[in-house]
Amino acid sequence: MANARFTATLLGGHKGAAFEVPFDPSERWSIEPTRIRAGRHGHRVIGTVNGVGFDSAIVPRAKKFWVEIDDVVMKKAKLEIGDPAKIDLRPAPAKPLGNPDKILALVRKICLGLPDTEEKIAWGAETWRVHGKLFAMFSSNHHGDGRIAVWCNAPLGAQQDLVAADPEHFFVPPYVGVNGWIGINMNTPLPKGALAAILEQGYRATEEKRTATKRKRAVKR
Repeated sequence: MANARFTATLLGGHKGAAFEVPFDPSERWSIEPTRIRAGRHGHRVIGTVNGVGFDSAIVPRAKKFWVEIDDVVMKKAKLEIGDPAKIDLRPAPAKPLGNPDKILALVRKICLGLPDTEEKIAWGAETWRVHGKLFAMFSSNHHGDGRIAVWCNAPLGAQQDLVAADPEHFFVPPYVGVNGWIGINMNTPLPKGALAAILEQGYRATEEKRTATKRKRAVKR
């Protein structure tokens, strides 16, 4: 299915920032809209804005179509309201929601296999910590996004590289994405070794930051 490429101006409003999409996605791609969230249907899409990878949805509003852009993507793409941008979109792969218990068991095994880690429930989800510092958390259909996912800490620059290179597997998660965390879409096949490597990177990034902070405090004393 061909990508849609166009230039548009970022507009603001009470529903947040968005670009007007110059076509009806149902006609362009011959696919029906699906439930995005309560009371809203649209087309889930992945792509880039000014070369920055992101995933979002095209939704109808006021007899037009709009692709929503969150604050994290705006910051990474260096965009402000009123700026023009080059956009490349394609429909997000239609994947069934996987088995959350099976995926959770895999993530738990990897995380608890790392030294000095523990699991805690926070915000209604399983999280994993090293010496009390959060480095990964499990997400199952967060706010109806249709994903089983893992959000994890990452080294500086890793988020942008992974999301730009492979937006099918990786995305900018809400809340923690602004701090460089990576969202891993577990609805799509990802080798166990790759998942383990990314989680270990997140673990090490968190532990290194904790250790550096501890050293600074010791020096000040």
